[in-house]
Amino acid sequence: MKKVLLLLLFSTINSFLFAQKYYTVDEIPNPKIAGQDYFVSNPDGILSNVDSLNRMLVRLEKETKVEFAIVAVKDFNQNQEDFEFAQALFDKWGIGKAGANNGLLLVISTDRRAYRFISGSGVEGLLPDIVLKQYGERILVPAFKEQLYDEGIYSLIYTIHERLLDPTNITEVQQFATQTKQKQTNWLIALTSAAGIIALFVFIFKYFKKLAPDAKLIKKKSVNDFEKTFATGCAILFFICFISFFIILFTESFDIFKSLSFSDMPIILYVILAIALFFRYITHIGSLRKLHNDDQNFFKAVNSFHAKNWWLIIFSPIILFVLISQTIKSYRAIKRFTPILDSQNKPMKRVDRDINIEGKPFLTPGQRKEEVVKAYDYDIWESENKKEHIIKVWPAEEYNDFTECPACNFRTYKLNKRETIVTATYSHDGKAKLINECSFCKHVEFIKWIVLPMLTESKSSSSSSSSVGSSSSSSSGSFGGGSSSGGGAGGRW
Repeated sequence: MKKVLLLLLFSTINSFLFAQKYYTVDEIPNPKIAGQDYFVSNPDGILSNVDSLNRMLVRLEKETKVEFAIVAVKDFNQNQEDFEFAQALFDKWGIGKAGANNGLLLVISTDRRAYRFISGSGVEGLLPDIVLKQYGERILVPAFKEQLYDEGIYSLIYTIHERLLDPTNITEVQQFATQTKQKQTNWLIALTSAAGIIALFVFIFKYFKKLAPDAKLIKKKSVNDFEKTFATGCAILFFICFISFFIILFTESFDIFKSLSFSDMPIILYVILAIALFFRYITHIGSLRKLHNDDQNFFKAVNSFHAKNWWLIIFSPIILFVLISQTIKSYRAIKRFTPILDSQNKPMKRVDRDINIEGKPFLTPGQRKEEVVKAYDYDIWESENKKEHIIKVWPAEEYNDFTECPACNFRTYKLNKRETIVTATYSHDGKAKLINECSFCKHVEFIKWIVLPMLTESKSSSSSSSSVGSSSSSSSGSFGGGSSSGGGAGGRW
């Protein structure tokens, strides 16, 4: 009984050890992972002299520019036919050069006793389906019947090599070299263009640095509308990138990136730098806002900057939207800054708020506080004889965020302000109170208590940060991104 059990155990172990491997397309090892001079994938050890085959294929590629990949396995996905599997593998690896499509694939399955050629659309004229069929029947089938797999493939490579170098085909083969040189030229043009774009934008950023006001002159103020635009723009850009990533992920649209090539680099680089220039422009306008407490002086500074630097829209077209917005604001402000007549019908002079920042002695402390919180802007007009003055009030950027205080009647009363009393941590909840508060007279109205939820640690998968391993080796290569229209031939032995 023990012998029977041991025999069954031994048989079970053997069945696991020698179980048939049915490869999927993703499981076939790409030979280019080992380096650029590798063309043969031989995971089941069917071929005995892979190095010699690789050397022949390297020479073939060097002299004819045709990339010939060979895959030898016992069997593959049983739910796929020979053509379907080979075509999917060709497309996944991208055999041949992009544009030239000068790739050729031979898939061999010894258990199926089948072979299948897939040819790139660029080599179909040199190696039409009928020729590949003849080579398979005349060269591969006789050798494979004798299990002389290496010898059959040697003869095939040699025959294809001779055909491609035949004087009647040499012109068409040379076109591959021309296309390769054109690709190299395009690569050089793209690299030169990218370098030029970087140099140009570096110059523009340095130009901005020279225009930047002295930091000592900039008054420390609360965050202005241009800084809010900068922050909002960054948030919107991040949100767009975040949403785009998930759309691509869940719709499996990664083929979008496959269509990109090195020649697209200058365009991509321009877009990135144009966005960076836009935010640099916003930062500069924000510094002008801080430099000028007086709105009229600010509008003059911005209009002067735009008059001299309108050409920036060439390098960052989105600047045009802010430029138009500022032009509209300046136009609307014409009425505001038109001189008022005094009782003698003489034009009054507007008090420069860059000089008289506090508006003394014309503004009350409450009115000045309304300016500080940006609820109102006050324009002070004074007659030439200094005996008359008129104060004009205009809604400011934060007008809608405040209301009139029931205690002091100034528009400095902020509703539903949350004030944290106890900060939430990872071990306990926090506590805050919701209040209405006046930033001038400090009148406070309590509304309710708020519980701040305890902080939670986000759990991220460590596997997402793991690397592929040897596939990212610096010595690895790749096929050139070629494609096939389904040409080729197949057969059995």
